[in-house]
Amino acid sequence: MKAVATVLLLLGFACTAWNCGSSTQKRKPKLDRVLIGEELQFGRKAAEYDLWREAIFRWEKVRAADPDNSRATNNLAVAYESIGDYEQALDLYKRALELNEDNNDIRKNYKRFLSFYKRHQRQLARERQRKGAEPQETGPVKQTSQPESGGRP
Repeated sequence: MKAVATVLLLLGFACTAWNCGSSTQKRKPKLDRVLIGEELQFGRKAAEYDLWREAIFRWEKVRAADPDNSRATNNLAVAYESIGDYEQALDLYKRALELNEDNNDIRKNYKRFLSFYKRHQRQLARERQRKGAEPQETGPVKQTSQPESGGRP
């Protein structure tokens, strides 16, 4: 019985030392610059192989640690566009531009996406109009951009 009590006591001290218990503060994950760069690069490699969910996971991780990272924000916009979540992509492109309006890659991606997005919205409106006349199924439209590489500003 003493052994069990001792083990529980030690676990209690260890848990307190490592902040295992419930905490009222939410901790923000911290990544240093090297890890942020590695996550950006890993996400870019995943995107090259069309592993968009993995890329999103990596770039969201960067944004959680550094919400003002324009590169991760732009790359997330490209990823969401690639999986067909155009509303999320639009919001992220706008945010990336707010963060770094001088970045040519971000501006180019946003301009290209906006052109596509407007055409896509017009196409959806035409389909809604036609839908009353005849039901019609369409496949997803895939438009891709290039994620920003880790070496660009």
